[in-house]
Amino acid sequence: MILTTGPASHDPARDVPELAPYARPTVRLHPRRGVPGVRDSHIGGPLWWPAAEPWPSCGEHRDVNGRQLGPYPLVAVAQLTAADFPEIRFPDGTDLVQLLWCTDWHDQPHLEGWGQACRLFWRRASDVTDPLGAGDQPDSGEDADMVPRPCVLHPERLTEYPWHEELPPGLADRHEAWLAERGLHDDVSTIPGCKLGGSMSWGVTDLPGTMECEECRAPLELFLQLDTCEYDMAPEDRFRPLQERGLDPRSEAGRAAREPTGMIVGRGGHAGLYVCAADPRHPASLFTQ
Repeated sequence: MILTTGPASHDPARDVPELAPYARPTVRLHPRRGVPGVRDSHIGGPLWWPAAEPWPSCGEHRDVNGRQLGPYPLVAVAQLTAADFPEIRFPDGTDLVQLLWCTDWHDQPHLEGWGQACRLFWRRASDVTDPLGAGDQPDSGEDADMVPRPCVLHPERLTEYPWHEELPPGLADRHEAWLAERGLHDDVSTIPGCKLGGSMSWGVTDLPGTMECEECRAPLELFLQLDTCEYDMAPEDRFRPLQERGLDPRSEAGRAAREPTGMIVGRGGHAGLYVCAADPRHPASLFTQ
């Protein structure tokens, strides 16, 4: 399946040329419900996991009296391969990354982060010679709203402009004025939906004052965005793939296309997993909007 985002109505860099150097590539993942292979790139579903490696869990749960609950197994969220996503800066000797999280809300390594407790596992796929069977992998969590349905991916490479708070002050003001004058905040700024890289919108909490790795103080960068919805209900929304324009968003097929993972992120918003630009193996932080 090929899924294509509608063209932007305007290019802000034509009227504000100083924006051009800040354009960023992003990969819109276009997850759609299906049956991904255990070695494939996907959201939800089974991982290419070594049978001899213990499945990770989270023991940071307490009842009202402070007594420990759990530990609870982490939930498989995503698996991405170097073959499908050369944009990912894999650490030397690795070509597979797996994201698992605890569905409960936790503090993050970054003091202003908030969301699910995330773990990234970087590995070389060929090292997994005795994989754990799909039926032996945990498939549930404490919060079912944060357990993604198995989805296959249909990546599309796009270019976007960063959230205005990431721009120098003067340029940010000009860009915001340009967007407001034309009513284009939802058309030519950050791209919604599940995506790899690029920039995230910070309309709920504003961008933190510093975005640095808590381990080495290198900059943090957006690795993966997960969203409740891939696009709006409005028929004219450019982010509704051209190939799905005929779907009634209120129908079962339309809801499955618009909300493929079945997750309710935050209060129906989105979240970005940020990794260290110097070493993505340093603890990552999730920021929920």
